[in-house]
Amino acid sequence: MSVLVTDNGFAPDDWIDGYVPLAAACDVWASPHALGIYLASPDLTARDRLRLEQLFPRVGLIRIRVRSFGDFEAYDLAKALRAKGFSGRLRAHGAMLARCYTFARWVGFDEIELDPQQARRQPLEHWRKVPDWTPEGHDARMLGALSQASNVQ
Repeated sequence: MSVLVTDNGFAPDDWIDGYVPLAAACDVWASPHALGIYLASPDLTARDRLRLEQLFPRVGLIRIRVRSFGDFEAYDLAKALRAKGFSGRLRAHGAMLARCYTFARWVGFDEIELDPQQARRQPLEHWRKVPDWTPEGHDARMLGALSQASNVQ
């Protein structure tokens, strides 16, 4: 079972409604449960982004896979979804480092999903949100350099 990292610490995964890939999401969602969308990649086409925005009223959680430690597209997508008005839960899962937790929260993620082995390797005390953090410091310069390096073809 997955472990969630939130501002309140580690918690068990409480999302019981499951996930569907964006391509499988129905325009008519007859279930009484909120829709959970799973994005295996943060690289969405303009058409996919529009489709996702149209589903916002029925979506309770969007789970975005972070493909690698340098996958800044996931952070960019989280920020863009919040800017477009998504108010549900945003969850990152995959290649996440504890020292990026504050940045993940800053761009709009509500929680990080870890597998139990990763939670043992990076215990709770490693995951902390730094109050009043902004991306203007050293970490932002480092993240910017990594982001630019990941965009080089």
